[in-house]
Amino acid sequence: MTQIDNSKIFHDGLYSDATIYVPKQTTYKAGTVLGRNQDGKLTAFSSDLNVEETFKSSPLYVLAQTITNEDSNPAEIGLVRVLESGTVDKNGIIFVKSEDASNVEYLDALHTNGIRLALVEEQTGTTSLS
Repeated sequence: MTQIDNSKIFHDGLYSDATIYVPKQTTYKAGTVLGRNQDGKLTAFSSDLNVEETFKSSPLYVLAQTITNEDSNPAEIGLVRVLESGTVDKNGIIFVKSEDASNVEYLDALHTNGIRLALVEEQTGTTSLS
């Protein structure tokens, strides 16, 4: 059994830097699931057809840092750290549409793209990754 720090969303993995499209006056927290919109821009993934974006890809990455666009216009923020593959705490990932977090199709897509979701169980003074 691997012992881990429960305060971390990310347990191991391969990271890279990407440019993220962020709508006006929006914050994306670390753990946000990302996908490519119809314009090919990487942004928070959602299956909700009422949001600004329509997605042409499945969930691809997990945001590894919190980013904010305080501007009154959408912006592309560069050099943002994303998890390409690795293990994350399933309870730490964030989908824009909460129902997407339990959608097997999207969870399978994350797995297919190299992101393993693990449940973190607290134990006396330590936590374990199962």
